[in-house]
Amino acid sequence: MKPLAETVIREGRELDPKILLTQMGHMNVFAISGGRGSVINYTDSEGETYPIGVSFPVAQNRSVEVTLDWTDLYLVRRIRKVVSGQAKGSEVVEAEHFGVFCDVVGDVAYFASCWK
Repeated sequence: MKPLAETVIREGRELDPKILLTQMGHMNVFAISGGRGSVINYTDSEGETYPIGVSFPVAQNRSVEVTLDWTDLYLVRRIRKVVSGQAKGSEVVEAEHFGVFCDVVGDVAYFASCWK
């Protein structure tokens, strides 16, 4: 039997989402999600909340998340939300790319959005 999906941990450095979108390129953002996206916020142990990345909805309960990690490089993940069965409500990381530089983050996010 397959293990149940676990909660996806989201953490990283603070970033300006507008700078991330500029580094990705507006045409990549339109190709990934039609221009839609939401900011991923992180709450630290002191209760302070700050943005660490952007999530782009793709299709079929999937999204592409781009976050800035602690080494000043990007982490790009394709995440699928489970909508039925025992693991309903959990999330599964389908693809993950570590150490992505700012000059290729748009291309890597685009390729992460293409899974078929």
